[in-house]
Parts: sequence; structure tokens; C-alpha cells
Amino acid sequence: MRISSEIWIKAGIVLIILFSFYTYSENFFPLLNSDMAVNILMTPSFSLPHDIYFWGQDRSGNLIPLLSHYFYLMSGIKPVVIVSLVHYFILAAGFWALTRFVKTGYGRIVLALLWFLPPLHFREYLLILYGVQVSLVVIALNFLDRSFKTKLQWKYLLWLSASCLMFIIGVWVSDMVLVSILALLVTGVLYFLSARKDPLRSLSWRGAMVPSFCVLLWAVAGFLVLHYSKSVSTIVQTYDQGLLANTSSIFMNIRIVIESVVKVFLFSSESGIESVFAWGLLALMIFLFLPVNRKSGTLQKITENPWFYFFLAEALFTLASVLSSRWVAANGAGRRYFTTFFMSACICFVLWLENLPKNRLQLPLKSAFLILVITASLSGCFRFYYPEIKPSRIRVISALKYMGNIGIIAEYWNAYMTASPDPLHIKVTAHDKDYVRNPDLVNEVFGQPKIYLIKDGWLESFPDTIVQFGRTLKKQGRSFHLADAWLNRYTVVRK
Repeated sequence: MRISSEIWIKAGIVLIILFSFYTYSENFFPLLNSDMAVNILMTPSFSLPHDIYFWGQDRSGNLIPLLSHYFYLMSGIKPVVIVSLVHYFILAAGFWALTRFVKTGYGRIVLALLWFLPPLHFREYLLILYGVQVSLVVIALNFLDRSFKTKLQWKYLLWLSASCLMFIIGVWVSDMVLVSILALLVTGVLYFLSARKDPLRSLSWRGAMVPSFCVLLWAVAGFLVLHYSKSVSTIVQTYDQGLLANTSSIFMNIRIVIESVVKVFLFSSESGIESVFAWGLLALMIFLFLPVNRKSGTLQKITENPWFYFFLAEALFTLASVLSSRWVAANGAGRRYFTTFFMSACICFVLWLENLPKNRLQLPLKSAFLILVITASLSGCFRFYYPEIKPSRIRVISALKYMGNIGIIAEYWNAYMTASPDPLHIKVTAHDKDYVRNPDLVNEVFGQPKIYLIKDGWLESFPDTIVQFGRTLKKQGRSFHLADAWLNRYTVVRK
């Protein structure tokens, strides 16, 4: 009976992953944007150290293009397909690593829904680097936990080294992994202090010298590699003006978050389904913390379930870091910055639910939360299937592939995305007054036999002549609508 239920659980998780892949992956997502498309454009021509970080910045390590590049060279499959597969392979690996800490089928199904089908406000967890960041952290924790459970020292050091390596890769991908490392250190100190008082879990420093030296070596190696990576990347001055926001900016971040939450509760956000989820979750939390129910939710000791306390610390530290961040304030406290906090909080809550004492409240509580999670998942993807099925963005803009070798100049959000169906033959750049991520692409655009401008989001009408990147372009022929955009051909008349 247990084997049968495990099969159904695994089948359910596989179906959730497939549904997510055909909804949110780069090849199928109806709202593909230029930030997502840059991974696709980098895949065919990826090279180190030029592409060690996301084009035009000194942060966000390019793990997806790095892996995709070699699969592309071996297979020749379209870059957008390879990027989609590699991206979801990393997400699936992260979820697999998480199952080491989430023991029950119920917990795994709930987290599979949250991991692969997040609510509307946290959908960017899947779309850009945040899901990759969390996956790398959880994989590192999985390796770390395996090192604790082995008795052979060589295996212990092997798993410990693998964990350190994953943390280094994680920091390369996202500086926010440093917050996770801080949460791990705090959890470790609290665990050690608690274990010293428990005679059954007594700890000593004996035998810790070799592992400590191993960690120190990896820390030094990681620092050197990341320092080198920063030194050869594009320096962005706005990133280096300080980590912490001033008091007014912190209060602005908090105000924006509160206003966003209030809009959800007032059914004034983008999705009424998400508002239902918010009200249901609030009611569930109030019920859980009523005085009559407090005993049923007694927390385990840190020595019994340290990973619960890690994810709790990570959620709190991440929230504090985001709210106090100068960069987050400069970007309007976008919801994308809170996706990792949301995921850590969800994992923490599921670990707590798994350890609820068996009583008459356990099943209703778990059933209610599962219904709420399904509702939350619908809020993120419902509009892509009702009242009509939205086509993938790649499918819409694939019409550009039949124009041959072309160069395109456009507004940022219409630029890099348009090359994603065929980056080998379609060369693009944002216009010279916009965010040009890769100056090398400018020369490639002007090296194409035909050059087009896209006016959407940039020009009110196509001018007879326009100067771009020091070159005068003259309008040729009439404008036309293709791939959900207005285009017009131009030729270079003077350099």
C-alpha cells in the first residue's frame, strides 16, 4: 500500500513539473521578456571570461548559458529549447535535494506546487535567477546533511567539499546566497549551544580540525574565484554605492510592500484568485495561533529538526535584507526580490506541518492548506489558459526567422527578446539611448545585410532618417506588422 502511494506521489510531482515546463519555461512562456531572452542569446556564443556574468553587469553568474552552451555544441538543438531544459533540470535537481528534508508525500506535493507553480506575485521565482539560486542552496544543504550522516571521513570530506563548491557556485549566481550562508552559520551556532546541554547529543571539537581546514580552503578558493570574476566583468557603479538604503528608502520599501499586500486583500491586484488564497491563508494562520490550538503546534527543538530553524532564519534574514537594500529601493521594491523569502517561508511552514502531533486537527489543517496552495498555483497560470490558451512568445515572434539574416534595433524590452527564436541569424541591440547590455552586438547588427527598427515602446512613428550609434539610417519602403510588432527597414547612409 505504501509503495502504491509513493508511486502516485512521484507521478503527481512529475505531472506538476511537466505542466510547469509547458507553461513557464522559456520555450513556452507567453510573456517571455528580454531579461529571460539574454540566456538564450548567450548560449551559442558563450565564452569565458567575457560571459562570466550577465551581459552588462558584475553580478548574476551565467550558469544556465554555461551549461546550455556545451549541450548546444553537442546536439545542435535550438538554443531556446536547450535553455528551457537546462533551466528546469536545475529546478528539478533543487527540488530533488529538498526531498531529503521533506519526508512525507503530502509535504512533497505541496512544495512541488509552490516550487513549480508559484502564486502570481512570486511567479518570477521560475522566470529568472531566483529559482536557480534557491536550488543551488538546497543542493548544497543536501550535500552538507549527507556529510553529517556518514561515518567514513573520506566520504565526509567529499560531501563537505561538494557542499562548499555548490555554495560558491550559488554566490556566483546570486550575491543573496550570502544571506543563506549567514542563516546556516547562525543555525549551526544555535544547534551547537543547544546540543551542549543535551547529554544524548553532546558535541566536541575533537576531529573538527580537518573539516574546518577543508571549509577554510574552499572559502579562500571561492573568494579568489569570485574576486577574479568581478574584476573581469562590466563594472556597474550603481551596484557599488552601498548595500544599505537610508531610513527613508527603507520605509518606502515597507510602504510599497504593505500597499501591495493590501491590494491583494482588497481584490485590487491582478488576480482575484490570489486574493482568495491570501484571505484563506490569513484565516488558517489565525486559527493555528488561537490560544486553544497553540499546544497542537508546539515547535520541535533545534536539535530534533535543525533544518526547520535554518529555513526560518533564512526567510527572516532574506526579508530584512531585501527591505533594507538600497538596490531594491532604487528599483521600486519589485515583487521579484521577495520570491526567495516566500519560498523559504513556505518550506519552513511545510516542515512545521509535517511535525504536527497526530490529532483531530491535523487532517483538516493539512487539507485546508493543500487547497490554498492549489488556489495559489492557479493564480499564476490561470490567465494563460482561460478564456483562451495564450500562445508562447517564441511561437509568436518565430515569424522573424523567415526574414533571413537581419539586424534589429529596438527598445530594450522588444530588443533581445526578438532574437531568441534564432540568435545565429537575428542580431539585435537596444537603441543607443536605452540599456545596451552587450556593445559587441551593435557591430553584429550593422554587419547584417538588412537592418530593421521596431518602433513599439520607443518611437511614435518611423522617421525618414535617424542616428543610431554614430550611424545615420535612412528609411526604406513602408512599415509592416509582424511578430506582434511594427517594423521598418533602414539602410546606413553615413558612418
